[in-house]
Amino acid sequence: MRTLKLTVAYDGTRYAGWQIQRRNGERRPTIQDTMERALARILQESVKVVGSGRTDAGVHALAQVAHITTRSSMPCRRLLRAVNHVLPLDIAVSRIEDADPAFHARFSARRKSYRYRLFTGAVVPPFIRPYVHHVRARLNVALMRREAAALRGRHDFRAFARAGGARATTRTIYAIALKRRGQELHLDIEGNGFLRTMVRSLAGTLIDIGRGQLPAGTVRRMLTRRTRRLAGTTAPATGLSLLRVTYGTRGTR
Repeated sequence: MRTLKLTVAYDGTRYAGWQIQRRNGERRPTIQDTMERALARILQESVKVVGSGRTDAGVHALAQVAHITTRSSMPCRRLLRAVNHVLPLDIAVSRIEDADPAFHARFSARRKSYRYRLFTGAVVPPFIRPYVHHVRARLNVALMRREAAALRGRHDFRAFARAGGARATTRTIYAIALKRRGQELHLDIEGNGFLRTMVRSLAGTLIDIGRGQLPAGTVRRMLTRRTRRLAGTTAPATGLSLLRVTYGTRGTR
C-alpha cells in the first residue's frame, strides 16, 4: 500500500463543506465526497480521502492537504493529470506526492493558516463577491488590531467555538494580523488548530468591535470568562479561506 499526500484548492461556494454528509439518506455535495468519487473512478478501488481538518459550508481553500492509501502503482504525475481531468472546475489538485506510511494529513499537521477577507468599498466587484464579506460600516481598524493582539498565545477559546463542539478548547495562536489591501481588510491568523467556526467567530467579533457595537476589551473578557454570550456575530463563510497547512520535516519523501 502507498500513502499519497495531496494538496488541494477549491471554491467552496456550492459545497456543504469538506466532510461527507448525509441528509435524508442522501449524500450532500462535499469536497471529500467529490474527490473520493473521482479517485475511485481513476484507481478502480474504494478510496478514503482524509483531510487536514474540516472546512465549513462555503469556506474556500488555497492549499488544503489530504492523504489517501492505495494499492495502485500509478505515477503521481499521471494521477495528478487524471484526477484534475475528472474533478469539477471548482476543485483542483495542485500536487500529489508519495508520503511516509506514517503520514496523516490531520494528525501530522503542526500549523494551519487562514485568511478572512473583508471588502470595505461601496460596491463589490462581481468577480470577488464569492470570496469576501462586504462590510459597509466604517471600521475602527486601529482598535480591531489592538483587540486582535490579545488573541496571540495559548488560550481557552471556548467562547469563540460553536456550542456542543470539541471538549478540548485550548489552542495556540502563533500570529494574527489585520492588513489593509486597497478596499479590502485581510485578517490573517496562524495557529496549531482551530475549533469549529472559531475563525469566523473571531472575525465577526472583531468586526462588531470595529463598528462600535462591542466595547474595547471584549476579546480579553471573552478569553477570561469563556462565555460565548459576550461574542459578536459569527461572520459568514464567504470570505474565509484556508491558506496553508504546515507539517514537520518528516512525512513526505
